[in-house]
Amino acid sequence: MQKIYVFVILNTCVARNVRTMTVCRPCLTHLIPAKGVCLFMNEEIIQDSVSLGHDDFDDTTPIIYNQPVKQFSKWVLNGDEEEVDFVPNTSIRIWYNNQYRNYPIHKHDALEVCIPIENEYKYIVGSKSYTLVPGDIFILPPNIPHEIECEHEGCRFIYLFKLSFLKDLFEYSFLNDYFKEVHLINEANYQNYGQMYSAFMWINDQYFMYENMVLEMPIYSKLLNILSMFVRTNPQFTPIRMEDAKTKDKYTKFKALINHINSHFMDEITLEWAADYVGFSKFHFTRLFKEYTDVTFYDYLLHRRMQAARVLLSDSNKTVTEIAFQAGFNNLTSFTRSFKKYTGLTPSQYRLSKSKL
Repeated sequence: MQKIYVFVILNTCVARNVRTMTVCRPCLTHLIPAKGVCLFMNEEIIQDSVSLGHDDFDDTTPIIYNQPVKQFSKWVLNGDEEEVDFVPNTSIRIWYNNQYRNYPIHKHDALEVCIPIENEYKYIVGSKSYTLVPGDIFILPPNIPHEIECEHEGCRFIYLFKLSFLKDLFEYSFLNDYFKEVHLINEANYQNYGQMYSAFMWINDQYFMYENMVLEMPIYSKLLNILSMFVRTNPQFTPIRMEDAKTKDKYTKFKALINHINSHFMDEITLEWAADYVGFSKFHFTRLFKEYTDVTFYDYLLHRRMQAARVLLSDSNKTVTEIAFQAGFNNLTSFTRSFKKYTGLTPSQYRLSKSKL
């Protein structure tokens, strides 16, 4: 069995007061995520390693976290837009980052995740500052300008994923709602933290498993499981308790109604029609709909229409008037007023903002 000699440096990333130990490659992956531990290769391995290419910085990445296909090119900005150096022919880049440097304000069209392993790491988004500690999971949605300050030597995993292929999924609009802002996740504020942290560590193992390829399907499969945790935080995904046959019957009726709205949102759907569809009075229907979905009937219908409108404005050449009617509105004024209330932008402003990305 081939062995790799490493230094284990506790509570510091400076090579002093260290002791030498021998570990085999499979064992090494389980040492890295431990809090307060950062691994460096010994001097011989450092001399043989390839720099990540960031200006003026030598890289001392553990050999098991060398990039699987090719090392990084230089970090490139066009204005404030980062040209993400994805693994060739993929939409993924993950790296073990132990560089002691700051990054100026920039943005990119990829989802960014940062998990510190040793010492703090600071993200600045707008007027807010987020100081990450080992074990935190920082979720930075696409196209959000941010800068990074590294005030301490340390190490962390940084992930970049393109998510454009998700736009055709029904849940994408709910994910977009979650991605309106950044999220700092840890044991104290997130119930499924342990499951999420383990999932990212599993992704690490998959990404760094091969020397000449990255298999995207298993990685994106696990990432979809993580993203679904975010989607389920939306009130509309609150599980329904079916304690008896009567409750189950109501659930079945409302599920059928929701499916109908999702498929026929462009039609004229009134509260009276919906109440009749499930066989309840308007008053009873209004109360039950809110109980089962945590939103009002009209709010849900509007959300579905806005979801369709945003996709059409982003991905089609249809006029705003055509989109208004296709999204279920009977006049342009009503559509514009509702769209601006829902998104904060007029349809034309929203289309322009997407064309600049």
